[in-house]
Amino acid sequence: MNENSILHIDQPAHYRLQMQGRITADWADWLKTPSVTFAGEGPAATTIVTGLVTDQAALFGLLSFVRDLAVPLIALELVQSLDGSIDNDVWKGDL
Repeated sequence: MNENSILHIDQPAHYRLQMQGRITADWADWLKTPSVTFAGEGPAATTIVTGLVTDQAALFGLLSFVRDLAVPLIALELVQSLDGSIDNDVWKGDL
């Protein structure tokens, strides 16, 4: 991320989660304006969820929700911080 940008625990940020399989769940409780996409077929299928998480406490709640779904979490990435900076080392566009 931008060296001048600091992510604070009480600020919102956009995250992207990638999970194994095609997951249908109500993400609205955890993410503001969630975007859910699916990639691959069969055993290689993944679900990619992107959205705004209100703060770090909500992020940990979201991770607990994913754990309770009993699906493997493949990746969790910070896509964009509150100040709008994007980590170009992480954000590669479509997976």
